[in-house]
Amino acid sequence: MAFHEKEVPADASAAQKLMAWVDSRLPVTDAFKRHMSEYYAPKNLNFFYIFGALSIVVLAIQIFTGIFLVMNYKPDAAKAFESVEYIMREVPWGWLIRYMHSTGASMFFVVVYLHMFRGLIYGSYRKPRELIWIFGCAIFLCLMGEAFFGYLLPWGQMSYWGAQVIVNLFSAIPLIGPDLSLWLRGDYVVGDATLN
Repeated sequence: MAFHEKEVPADASAAQKLMAWVDSRLPVTDAFKRHMSEYYAPKNLNFFYIFGALSIVVLAIQIFTGIFLVMNYKPDAAKAFESVEYIMREVPWGWLIRYMHSTGASMFFVVVYLHMFRGLIYGSYRKPRELIWIFGCAIFLCLMGEAFFGYLLPWGQMSYWGAQVIVNLFSAIPLIGPDLSLWLRGDYVVGDATLN
């Protein structure tokens, strides 16, 4: 590709000449027009289109608060609940970070469900976007698995029995169910192997 100097009128200002010089070497203006200022938006753009971006914001909050929580968490069946109590009582602002994380998990799924609802309403699963829909469903399945393990971490009675019920759901699959649930648990009962 040959170098092409951008044409500038003789009476152009210094800023226009500088921008033309930059655009000849790095097409910033064209990229801005193509991706930002002249980007085609759908005619039915409305409130529902915000939920995809909002899910990214909530995910960033989840990652940020999760990093701070994992600094004081012990993934051991004997110490997990005590470490959560330690975070709540002893870590400065630990109660706020934990509540932001636990409430943010629920908010994340609400936002993701609304994002999927928008996709269903506007037919995002139809040709030619069906591959994007399949990738989205795969991401959603990964989110459900991640939510299960996050639900398991506090290691209280509710998370223990919730994990027992969820893992036993897989044992209902014909032929491979019992072995699959054993593999998911890591042991014959929900315990240290499941937590780790």
